[in-house]
Amino acid sequence: MTRRLSFPLPSTVLVRWLATLLFLLPWQAKAAIDVGALQGELNLGPHVQLLEDRAREFDIARLLREGEALEWGRSRQETLNFSFSDSAWWLKLRVENTSDRPVRRLLELAMPLHDYLDGYVVDAQGEIVREWQTGNRRSFDSRPIDHRTFVLPIHVPAGESRKVFLRLDTHDGLYDATPLYLMDDASFLAKAQRELMAFSLYFGGLLALLIYNLLLYLATRERPLLHYVIYLGTFFILMFSSRGFAFQYWWPEMPTFNNQMVPLNIGLFAVTLAFFSDSYLNLRQHAPRLTRVLYGVAGLCLVSALPALLGHYAPVFHLIIPGAILLSCLLLGVAVWRSLCGDTLARIYLVAWSVLLIGIALYFLRVAGVLPYNIVTEYAVQVGSGIEFLLLSLGLAWKINQFKNEKLAAERATLDLQRSLNERLEAEVQQRTQELEKANQQLTTLARTDPLTGLLNRRQFQELMEEELQRRRRSGQLLLFAVMDIDDFKLYNDTYGHHAGDEVLVRVSTLLLDYFRRAGDRLFRLGGEEFGLLLAIDSLEEGQEALERFREALQG
Repeated sequence: MTRRLSFPLPSTVLVRWLATLLFLLPWQAKAAIDVGALQGELNLGPHVQLLEDRAREFDIARLLREGEALEWGRSRQETLNFSFSDSAWWLKLRVENTSDRPVRRLLELAMPLHDYLDGYVVDAQGEIVREWQTGNRRSFDSRPIDHRTFVLPIHVPAGESRKVFLRLDTHDGLYDATPLYLMDDASFLAKAQRELMAFSLYFGGLLALLIYNLLLYLATRERPLLHYVIYLGTFFILMFSSRGFAFQYWWPEMPTFNNQMVPLNIGLFAVTLAFFSDSYLNLRQHAPRLTRVLYGVAGLCLVSALPALLGHYAPVFHLIIPGAILLSCLLLGVAVWRSLCGDTLARIYLVAWSVLLIGIALYFLRVAGVLPYNIVTEYAVQVGSGIEFLLLSLGLAWKINQFKNEKLAAERATLDLQRSLNERLEAEVQQRTQELEKANQQLTTLARTDPLTGLLNRRQFQELMEEELQRRRRSGQLLLFAVMDIDDFKLYNDTYGHHAGDEVLVRVSTLLLDYFRRAGDRLFRLGGEEFGLLLAIDSLEEGQEALERFREALQG
């Protein structure tokens, strides 16, 4: 019987060989890091090996038992970023100490919001010499070093090596970017001090702005200042929580509450931002419908954050990111529109909001895995928000100054109007007073004089006669009183009429006034055609001569 020999085709052999090579390369163990020679800080991103545990079925015992047979892959990123993932992830790192003394190095996972972090240090014999179970959803005292991020101390004796295993897991599938560093104690201390100084300046600046504007609100009661204080306060708590300081200093024994604070504060931030933008730009007056849309979107952001109260974290960001983008676009569009209308305050708002938007966009793109983790994407929100709040505070100061100037202008206009009204009132009162005095004078004149002839009447004669007699008794000077009447006046009046008679009376009165014009002379119409004279004289003869001359003038 002939047996057929089968030879694999060259192409088949090549494919199998390449497949085997590709299978081995990704999880081929990387060279150990010499921690004895390590000085400064080393980014571990390119040095770690990764294992995705989709079913969460691996534990450290299985990893040690199966060893290199597992499908470990290499990391090619400076910063690990699993973003939205339902898997648990294992990280492996091999270190060795070629020096002649034991060393301690610190492994930092520089992101404070990781839910679960398990760490294991394994010696060359496969024994676990150190392990930790910590994370943002465990009590803060589970961390081996009191720090806002996760810092694990790795001890390596002289001439020995260690394997470090890290297990990362989430509550419901949202990973933050995972920057990993290995450093000596001095480098970590220097880094921690730099970060603490930077964050102290940042949060101290925000707190100073908050207190200043709160005191300013209490002094002025301007509503935009109150909205600014609430908006800034919400953002302060959001940043303080997301950077791990709130968990470290405020509620270290409340991990569940700590994880609820970040998404809830994002929703509250959206609502306070809408209120502040409305009062800052006076949107209800300029665009009431758009303002209602703005509040609606902000309300949706707040509602989207409520699942965090039930322990759901990842769904919050699935919902809130689109809402935040829509809210940002609305505010940006409103700011552009009001800026084009010549609103100076809107221009300040546009610049401030644009800076913050850039920072927020960089942060969310990093969370979504689109952008890598680096110093720009990590601290963009802090830098952008610091600039934004400073610009908005300056804008509020400008707005309050405008309100003050407008108020002063209104008060000045009111004072001018009041002064004008007072002057007008005074002029009217003066005019009425003058008119009243004139009327009184006219009444007095009418009461003292004869309306036909203009001479003093009989009543005035009686008053002046008594005064003149008393004065003459004191001075010893002579006073001449003479009475005159017109002969046959009644006959003339009856013959030619009252009008002709009145003309005669006026003519005689005019002659009297023309002839007796000295300062002390007094002329009276005593009644009918009778006239009286009071003359100050030095002698009787002087008086008689004056009367005689007048009679002759009258007859002539």
